[in-house]
Amino acid sequence: MRSKVCLMMLFAISLSLRVLSQNPIRPLADSIDQRLYDHAGKAPYDVAQDIDKLVSYLQQAGGNKKEIVKTFSYWIMQNISYDIEGFLNGVYNTNGVAGTLATKKGVCQDYSELFKAMCDRVGIPCYLIAGYAKAFDYKPGKKFEKANHSWNLVKLEDNYYLFDLTWSSGYVQYVDDNWHYYLKPDVSQLFTAPEIFVEKHLPADPQWQLLSHPVSMNAFMSYSNHQDMLANTSGYLNYADSIRQFELLDKNSQDLKSADNAFNFYPVLADYAYHYYNRAVDLGNNATDNYNAAVNSYNKSITDNGGNPVPQGDYNKTVINNAIEGYSKAIKLLSKISKYADNEINARDLLEKCQLGLDSSNELLKTLH
Repeated sequence: MRSKVCLMMLFAISLSLRVLSQNPIRPLADSIDQRLYDHAGKAPYDVAQDIDKLVSYLQQAGGNKKEIVKTFSYWIMQNISYDIEGFLNGVYNTNGVAGTLATKKGVCQDYSELFKAMCDRVGIPCYLIAGYAKAFDYKPGKKFEKANHSWNLVKLEDNYYLFDLTWSSGYVQYVDDNWHYYLKPDVSQLFTAPEIFVEKHLPADPQWQLLSHPVSMNAFMSYSNHQDMLANTSGYLNYADSIRQFELLDKNSQDLKSADNAFNFYPVLADYAYHYYNRAVDLGNNATDNYNAAVNSYNKSITDNGGNPVPQGDYNKTVINNAIEGYSKAIKLLSKISKYADNEINARDLLEKCQLGLDSSNELLKTLH
């Protein structure tokens, strides 16, 4: 049941130099701090293979949280390349942050997950934001069928900042009949002003735009500059209050609210299904882990007691009830999208597996009374 669904469907990576030259030059959102940049670049090879060791090394140069976040960004910009081959072949990293560090490659979700993992380890609030991005192949008016990119939002001293570590790290060009990736740090994608960021990034959940009057999908698709986009907004959103309320929710409730917000903002069934399916995968995986733990413990009690199980074990009851709860939540989500299937996900198939897990868990629970 373990799987990874990548939302990356288009080459949502930095524009080539040729394309960049067609756009007016904007001031950089930030400038490189050479001291921090050099420190990040000198991270020893063995340190860079372990997320905890890497974070410990990188934060040594930061005098405050903003500098620590910069150093994290600089290391990613200098070391992680876009996985062109994996993207073209549809074969993505399935080993999470450890896989990204081992290969020094990734797609947008890998960049975002690595950056979030770094921030998490030093207690800096960081969110992974899924949304729609205008990559180098985007044509005005082209409709989005699903979210195609991910980036990050960081909270520092009650202020929120936007980061696109994928686009800040380099760009792709088609040279000699092949796609090639070139590392080229671009700090314009760090600490970017929301009104500039929204020109090419539209979060699936509008609260992450950080705009009091969120840009609509129609305006995002129709215009290339933020002035025209912002002139065509409607409705007020107190995003700061919305995010504060969001932060009070548990992880499960946050995921569900994000899915609902995204669907209400731009009702694309694929996105709705992907949000729910991904959450169901997590719930199902955790439920399976709990079920297996309960079975192993139950079997051990049989061995340890001469063939007689200890059905009243409190540990078994707690763990199997956790499994039942997880499967039940996954089934509730999957029931809403049970008819959805594409070349990457099949909601009905996962629903059947979770139902089987729930039935097995309930049967095991009967033996514990």
